[in-house]
Amino acid sequence: MTIAAADTDQLSINFEKTRKQNYVIPLFGVGIQHSRAPLIHNYLFEKLGLPWKYILFDSKDIGSFKSTFAYEEEHGAFYAAAVTMPNKIVMVDHVDHVDDGGKAVGAINTIYSRLDSEGKQVRIGTNTDTIGIRDAFVYNAPELVHRAKGKPGLVYGGGGACRSAVYALSKYLHSSKIYVVNRFESEILSLKESMEAGGFKGEVIYVATPEQAASLEKPELIVCTIPDFAPSTEDELRAKATLDVFMHQDKKGAVLEMCYHPKPDTKLCKEFESSKWQVISGIEAMVYQAFAQQVLWTGYALEELPLESARKYVYEQIS
Repeated sequence: MTIAAADTDQLSINFEKTRKQNYVIPLFGVGIQHSRAPLIHNYLFEKLGLPWKYILFDSKDIGSFKSTFAYEEEHGAFYAAAVTMPNKIVMVDHVDHVDDGGKAVGAINTIYSRLDSEGKQVRIGTNTDTIGIRDAFVYNAPELVHRAKGKPGLVYGGGGACRSAVYALSKYLHSSKIYVVNRFESEILSLKESMEAGGFKGEVIYVATPEQAASLEKPELIVCTIPDFAPSTEDELRAKATLDVFMHQDKKGAVLEMCYHPKPDTKLCKEFESSKWQVISGIEAMVYQAFAQQVLWTGYALEELPLESARKYVYEQIS
């Protein structure tokens, strides 16, 4: 697995010293009481023998976040953080450096620290959600990933995970173009403009109707990014009907269902399975993005992490 790294070769950190510190790593977001992230991170910290703790900080108040975790103090206790909605976009402006992936996505979910040549802390923002989406496909459907190179990818929903899905499909999974099916075209136009301003080079196409979907080259990799709610408004029903055209296409591929709360077997999951698609749980994306965060935070190489036992533990706790 390749971890997205910031273009900061002059920075360094003494991981042996860092691992001995009693760090608290917060997840900064709203409505996060059901997050499964503490399960995997605290499991890994314990197995790695680190005196660290991953906690939930339910807020969108950046000032409160900074003061609580001594974020801006030169010799404060802040080392790292995870960021989720609605704070992923706004926190781009509250780190010292954003790597190329974070800039292109226009959102960060991970903050980690390094030191400059004078020993000053540099807080770096990156996006490991893209890694999670990529590796969920790569490790669960390698043959399909190979077959899908150079073909369109599809994202259903324009919410928080859409940006990362668009980037992962284009940059890492080599989709020729990215279709986005969503209730509102305006959200996708805004997303496209924002990502292009950050350096994203991929082609994003809003698919508005079932008729348009029927006329297009069909995707073989799909990422679903909406909550597990049945469509009810006219716009939602039209978007679902548009997705259905792709769901029932002749040649099936793999679909990553990002929603796994309150249960992994969502309505969309069951529909895609009935249509003979390979369905990959969003738990996979969560686990792999967490592994990428652990590499950045702990300094351990991926192969040094207890990957399989961590995955097993998370699935046991969720099921």
